[in-house]
Amino acid sequence: MDSTVVRNRPKRTGSPLRRRWMTVLLCAAFLGIGVAVGATLSRDSGTAHVVDLSLEPSTDWIDEVCASFRVFGRAYQPMVDVGPDDPAAFTDLVQRTIGIDMTVPTFEEGASIFEGARVVAIDRVPGIELFYRNTAGDLLSVFLIARPASQENQVTDVQETIRDNLTVSWWQGERSLVAVIGPSSDADMPALAKAAYLKL
Repeated sequence: MDSTVVRNRPKRTGSPLRRRWMTVLLCAAFLGIGVAVGATLSRDSGTAHVVDLSLEPSTDWIDEVCASFRVFGRAYQPMVDVGPDDPAAFTDLVQRTIGIDMTVPTFEEGASIFEGARVVAIDRVPGIELFYRNTAGDLLSVFLIARPASQENQVTDVQETIRDNLTVSWWQGERSLVAVIGPSSDADMPALAKAAYLKL
């Protein structure tokens, strides 16, 4: 008598479509973990150059102009919206930003090389930062901020202060606040600020 042995195969649970989706979801999960680990490692690698502002959290507009000068003027060629070769674009930028008709100011006294300008926001007010290079090759900035004279902001003569290693000379004019900023080691800074005061 022949006996037939029947082996019971375990039944597969789930449809082929469900198994395929489980595989896709597992691959996506592993991919997500890999991306997260890679992002963490790249962030901790320390290869990116970070500018040390050397400032406490901003407390006034002088801290803000110092921070802007450090960040956007840190490279030899500063980051600008308008270059030195387009005076008409500079005039248009100043008019649209702070509502003043102005050509590029020229200063023979210690800072004769204009390198461009960019739009800034200082103390929640629009303005323009003009970059200059002095005879020693140091970067200087002139900030024109759209803050007209008022009861709180009286017209002033040139004021001067030092923040860290920067000298800031500033004054409140009838139509705008102006600040000249550069290295505190630059002995010509007061003279440049006085010249700017007379021209702007």
